[in-house]
Amino acid sequence: MNDAERRRQELLEQTRALYNDRRTIPAVHPRYANAYHYLYGKQQEDINEDTKGGTFGIRLFLCALMFAAFLTVDKQKQEVFHMSSSDIANEITKDMDIQEIWKSM
Repeated sequence: MNDAERRRQELLEQTRALYNDRRTIPAVHPRYANAYHYLYGKQQEDINEDTKGGTFGIRLFLCALMFAAFLTVDKQKQEVFHMSSSDIANEITKDMDIQEIWKSM
């Protein structure tokens, strides 16, 4: 192999290294990042470092906590901020006209 062929080979390897898509993932929505990493072989440790946890667990815990509080209030026939559990349920299911509320603001 002469100098020109060797230089071409080096440039080809440098170009492949520069544009290699295996070192970083392409623009993937965070929701699908784990699936992409699973399909294309990124290690689990790298996946855990790259992706940040969501807030679903926290939101689920808070909803369960509020529901348990509502059930406790309902079972013991107590009032919270001068509202009974039936008043709370009525307010939740109340049909509201958002356009009227928006106009009144």
